[in-house]
Amino acid sequence: MTTPRTAHGALSLLDITEFYSPLGGGVKTYLTAKAEWLAGQPDVSHTMVLPGERDQETRLARSRVLLLRGPRVPASPGYHFLTAGRRIREIFAEVQPDIVEIGSPFLAAVWARRAARTLPSPPALVGFYHCDARRVYVDYGLRAWPGFARNAVGTAFERYLRGLYGSFAATVAATPSAQRALERLGLRQTHLIPLGVDLETFCPERRDPAWRHAVGARDGQPVAVYAGRFATEKRLDVVLDGLAELHRATGVKLVLIGEGHLRSHFEILARAHPEMLALLPYQPDRGALARALASADLYLAPFPLETFGLAAVEAMACGLPVVGVDSGAIADLLAEAEWGRRYRPGDPPDFVRAAHDLLGRDLRALGAKARTAAVTRYGWDQTFRALSQCYRSVWNTIGLLTAPFPGPRGRPGTLRVR
Repeated sequence: MTTPRTAHGALSLLDITEFYSPLGGGVKTYLTAKAEWLAGQPDVSHTMVLPGERDQETRLARSRVLLLRGPRVPASPGYHFLTAGRRIREIFAEVQPDIVEIGSPFLAAVWARRAARTLPSPPALVGFYHCDARRVYVDYGLRAWPGFARNAVGTAFERYLRGLYGSFAATVAATPSAQRALERLGLRQTHLIPLGVDLETFCPERRDPAWRHAVGARDGQPVAVYAGRFATEKRLDVVLDGLAELHRATGVKLVLIGEGHLRSHFEILARAHPEMLALLPYQPDRGALARALASADLYLAPFPLETFGLAAVEAMACGLPVVGVDSGAIADLLAEAEWGRRYRPGDPPDFVRAAHDLLGRDLRALGAKARTAAVTRYGWDQTFRALSQCYRSVWNTIGLLTAPFPGPRGRPGTLRVR
């Protein structure tokens, strides 16, 4: 049995998404940072509903984490489908959330909306729009389909997205490109809130010459790094197709950190060319990842469908300039950036041009500017204070009362009376 909250009760916040893997990724990083930030907000109770390999309940800081067993997502390590609709209804009935943040337009949205309708006092629903969904899931995901069929699916999908996000009290976009995609759908209740980075963990002081020797870099040899999934859509093929030419021109060595279905292929390349390529496993320890990033000289961001580019921002915080594809969130991140260079999607020679240009400059000086940009724009505290303002704006349209979320300069916000 649940006890309804009163004017003096805690606000109940629930996050639900299927874009989650325990092996890393931006969503895991976001939810972990959110739980840690909310641990300092005693008047908020926080629950996460996530897919997993098996049913499990854990805690992260003060947040309750409910993992629900679901089928594996093919070729995506650690990802599972969110299929436990009945269990989600039970969780909603138990938790009685005030605000539900929905991090996916697919099954998470379906189950959350159905469960919310069963409650005597339905929660306010807030969407988190990670990317231009049509571009990612239809234009790219169905690229092998005939154009007429792909366009028909795309039109129907946009109609669905318009109805879904139009039904939410608000929608958060992490990048300008995601916000523009929402606006093309005719949606206006959007909030641009960039993700953040742990600026104390990811910092230039983590630089360690021993790491460079461990990956086989010679003294004075420039080192570029990529951290993420080894998957086809990440377009590491563009980087690897240009790597030999870039190595001849600059002597650079590339270090790839991660896991995925392409790992065996990359291992063959690394054994054949140890002078210019090394592989490291996925690094779950954030401090160890920060040490790796800070010990390199340049970060590569090749994914043209990036939803935010969190790994690139972490590299910036470690003092690395960035070479990235001129597409999606990476294009947003590097727009007008003196410390970054962009290259055309699918164009290895243009990648070589962009990377060669940065490698010929003062990387330490450019890295210091990248660090400044990260500190100025991407602290997690900035992210979650902006998110709390979004939540407050939702409450202002629903009801009144003193809120647990801190307002500007620590002033209280508002909370609906149940």
